[in-house]
Amino acid sequence: MAINDALRALKHTELPTDNSTTSVTQLPANILEAFIPGYSIISKFLLDSLGFDITLLVSVCFLIFGLATSLKFAWKHTSEQFNEYFMSYIRIDSDDDIYDHVMEWIRVQNVSKNSRKLMAKTGRENAWDLVDGDMGVPELDPSKLVNFSNWDAKVPPRFQPSFGIHRFFHNGRLFQLTRENKHVMRDGWGGSSLRDEENITLTCVGRSTKPIKDLIKVARDHYLDKEKSCTVVRRPCPKEQRGRGRTLWMKVATRPSRPIETVVLDHEQKNRVLVDINEYLHPSTPRWYANRGIPYRRGYLFHGPPGTGKSSLAWAIAGVFGLDIYCISLVDPTLTEEDLGMMFTSLPRRCVVLLEDIDSAGLSKRQEEETVEKLKPEDEAAAKIGAEITRAIKSVQKDGKNNKENQGISLSGLLNAIDGVASHEGRVLLMTTNFPDKLDEALIRPGRVDMKVKFTNATRSQICELFTRMYTPDTPASLAPEQIRLGPVPRANGTLHQATLNGSLLQPKSAKIEDVMTPPESPKQANTPTTTFSPSSIEEIAVQFADRLPEDKFTPAEVQGFLLTRKKEPMNALEEVEAWRDGVLEARERKSMSKKEVVP
Repeated sequence: MAINDALRALKHTELPTDNSTTSVTQLPANILEAFIPGYSIISKFLLDSLGFDITLLVSVCFLIFGLATSLKFAWKHTSEQFNEYFMSYIRIDSDDDIYDHVMEWIRVQNVSKNSRKLMAKTGRENAWDLVDGDMGVPELDPSKLVNFSNWDAKVPPRFQPSFGIHRFFHNGRLFQLTRENKHVMRDGWGGSSLRDEENITLTCVGRSTKPIKDLIKVARDHYLDKEKSCTVVRRPCPKEQRGRGRTLWMKVATRPSRPIETVVLDHEQKNRVLVDINEYLHPSTPRWYANRGIPYRRGYLFHGPPGTGKSSLAWAIAGVFGLDIYCISLVDPTLTEEDLGMMFTSLPRRCVVLLEDIDSAGLSKRQEEETVEKLKPEDEAAAKIGAEITRAIKSVQKDGKNNKENQGISLSGLLNAIDGVASHEGRVLLMTTNFPDKLDEALIRPGRVDMKVKFTNATRSQICELFTRMYTPDTPASLAPEQIRLGPVPRANGTLHQATLNGSLLQPKSAKIEDVMTPPESPKQANTPTTTFSPSSIEEIAVQFADRLPEDKFTPAEVQGFLLTRKKEPMNALEEVEAWRDGVLEARERKSMSKKEVVP
């Protein structure tokens, strides 16, 4: 309205005659009156009382404001045109792994050091960030108790660019980083909801995005070089976040890769699994499968008693081949068959999928049918009554809201996700179970399970291996993936049976124990006498230790748990193992007798 009034005033303003002159910096009173209501009264009052005419001052202010507005509009329009035709950009969403790569690289660059807009984060992100020089974590005194409240207080925070625009130079070229946080509507369970989403945009001058691509590659190489000895663990997103347009997997942890030699398993079996997976993951294998019309999938079943190393081998396989591991719990009540199918479809080309305790999926119906078939004729009436009660309970649950959520995954849904028409190819599927006899034949048939690996209780050689590794001094884990050494097995003649992963073959070889063991250094502990054991003495103690334990009676986890409480005292472990052995066996016997007394 003020602008319209000013235009009308300008229209009715009389132009100066040839005999009159008007300064450029003085605007007509009618225009000033339109923009500033009451200007004439204020101007007249100031002129009469102070003898000061403010027309010149107000006119100059209006001219400066107009000039600044014009320049701002011109700059905005020019910059938009320049960005449109002379600049390139790449946008990265926070759901993508590249986002973490770039932000981690930016954090250690001068961007975080020179920027005036930063975001502070906790210095130690996970439990594996212990004493690390580049993190600034203080060294711990082993002679004192650890107080984590004081220790965490000394860990410096991490800084990264906050939301906004940041500029930096890389290889002599100017880049611009724009970090944004937006509220968007996303579809999910229970309808749409407002969620926060972050993204970054990398911009550089030029009509080619190659400099930005090179920068992303540098950031990725830096991140992977830092995480090369770690395994990324991913699990399904919470139920509320499984919506269209959102990732179904989330990164839950980054843990150090488990060395394959720490997995207690027969070396022939271990080598056979590694050779098979290595050949399957070779870049030339997909074409071989396609030319023969064979689905490019591979499945493995690890079965055996609890605590024998089934899950440990799965983690070690992911670390050996540098793959992320995707863990799925089939007993999750919020996981539906539709979710399971979409999760398998969204898997990357090469990854490890771990299904633990596979016997918990889709067996209830089959077990009920088998139970009814085995009932005696006199029990048929009781079976019918039980069936009626079961149906009544299910009908009540059907009216509840949580009935659909508690259904779980059926056997047919699991089979369709594993090797259905739209199932994913290229992944390594690892399934573990404690009861292989309970699994349905359709689940473990060839094509779904291509190799079965049996885990047993600890043998004599495995007990020796556990003891030797427990008291072997730590060595830097600097072996490259193509030079992975499988765990040595102590022999009575003082040699170790080993295997090395060279390219795509595992070549066994023999080596003296001195080649892989070095005398331990004396730990610096205050007022604590220490004993140094040579490699040969540790080998002798390991053999004696194994002789005092019965073979195939204890799981590797039980033996390792006993040794962990004496991890720096091999002689104490040797002296106390017999008492521990007798106590465990007696407890098992009492438990077995109590079960027999309960059963009529």
